[in-house]
Amino acid sequence: MELIGIYTVENNEDVHLIELTFDIAPDNVDVGQITQEIQGQLQSNWQSPWDEKYLDDNGEKIIGDYFDAPKDGYKTRLVFFFHYIDFSRPLLTQEGKLTLTMPTSLPDRLRDKLTYDRPD
Repeated sequence: MELIGIYTVENNEDVHLIELTFDIAPDNVDVGQITQEIQGQLQSNWQSPWDEKYLDDNGEKIIGDYFDAPKDGYKTRLVFFFHYIDFSRPLLTQEGKLTLTMPTSLPDRLRDKLTYDRPD
């Protein structure tokens, strides 16, 4: 598992886009296990990925989403929106803890491919 980047979301300071790779097939990635502990809260209240998308190996093309995950491949490249991230705490995944970096601007390869829509 590797953190590719954390990106700012224009006009949404409480939301970030996170890009990760896993050395396992998309069918074996449990997106529901990606979270961040909020001390004093039940785990059911912790944040989880929103509007995840699967990318090709170069991270330039969307090849799947929550409803249609890729069926083949040995590696997974995933982007998702995450609300209220605490940069002092790790992201928790099925592969273990992931230390976070500070956000950067959205790379050109993702610009105009992802749109943030606030959950209802």
